[in-house]
Amino acid sequence: MRSRMAFTLIELLVVIAIIAILAAILFPVFAQAREQARSVSCLSNIKEAGLATIMYVQDYDETFPMNLYFGYNPSPCIFSAWTAILPYTKNTQIYTCPSNPTAMNFPPMMATIGMPPACTSSPALVYISYMPNFSIIDWGNPSNIFGPNNRPTKSLSEIDFPVNTSMWSDSSGTLPDAYFGLMDEPVQARHHTMLNASFVDGHAKVMRAKPWLDGSGNPLSGHQPDGRAINYYLLTDGGPYQNRPELRGIPFQNADGSWGLNTN
Repeated sequence: MRSRMAFTLIELLVVIAIIAILAAILFPVFAQAREQARSVSCLSNIKEAGLATIMYVQDYDETFPMNLYFGYNPSPCIFSAWTAILPYTKNTQIYTCPSNPTAMNFPPMMATIGMPPACTSSPALVYISYMPNFSIIDWGNPSNIFGPNNRPTKSLSEIDFPVNTSMWSDSSGTLPDAYFGLMDEPVQARHHTMLNASFVDGHAKVMRAKPWLDGSGNPLSGHQPDGRAINYYLLTDGGPYQNRPELRGIPFQNADGSWGLNTN
């Protein structure tokens, strides 16, 4: 008679244990690879948003778009920088990070801060994961939201260091708290403590950050205007934005060569 081959219980348990060990080793690797792919896609989105803004600047006498102002379509609505550069991209998906594609819901954000809905666009502006540098993509003067006494819209000639001046980044809007005012723009390190940013000269790059901790070592956090909780980070790369929680401001250099930021 032919003997019948079969696994013993011990052998089966050994096989299961080996599979479990391999899974424990490989799954984090797969997760990291997937997040790396998302980070690369996010960097591409950020770069495209930056290039679209540069095309807008070239078409409008080297002037940057305003971030928010009232439009009429046919009733009052909010026209934004995201909408302004949309004709150069024709795709609102470039405003969403694959690691958090629904990071901010634009219509509820506007409603929370007392603004009308977004002006009609094609495609419609719904979710955004990126914020502009509000020191260059400004409120404008006159601003029909906050009156005529605001700083003027920025021009390209006012940027002395375009390579070092941020334009769009992985970041979020805020509700007022002990650390930020309404619609400030703390960076969001969505890619394993890294984030993506584009700059005025057209390049985009990965930047590093670390959690912003209080005196007891606890991570600081807050809320977006749409009510979602967010964590706060500090940038760790060298340059004008080092140790800051936002990629906001126009860099300048002091007499000793150190960096300063004009955030007016």
